Amino acid sequence: MKEYKKCQSCAMPLKNIEDRGTEHNLEKSSMYCTHCYQAGEFTNEDISVDEMKQLVKNKCIEMGFPKFLAGLYVKNLHKLERWN
Repeated sequence: MKEYKKCQSCAMPLKNIEDRGTEHNLEKSSMYCTHCYQAGEFTNEDISVDEMKQLVKNKCIEMGFPKFLAGLYVKNLHKLERWN
């Protein structure tokens, strides 16, 4: 199974094993972060890609990223596996 370097839902870097969500059997997910995926289910199951873009952009700004960088960060979010 392919190990992704960023969450295929929100694009968060998956640098450490602790960053990864869990599958139903509680093994670490190869695709999704702990914020998006727990126990084999999405934490925000009904969120749209546009809502996810806004959520991630707001979180980036909250963390101190300039608004233009936050916008660039989410620009291609729709291309991630979850949204295909």
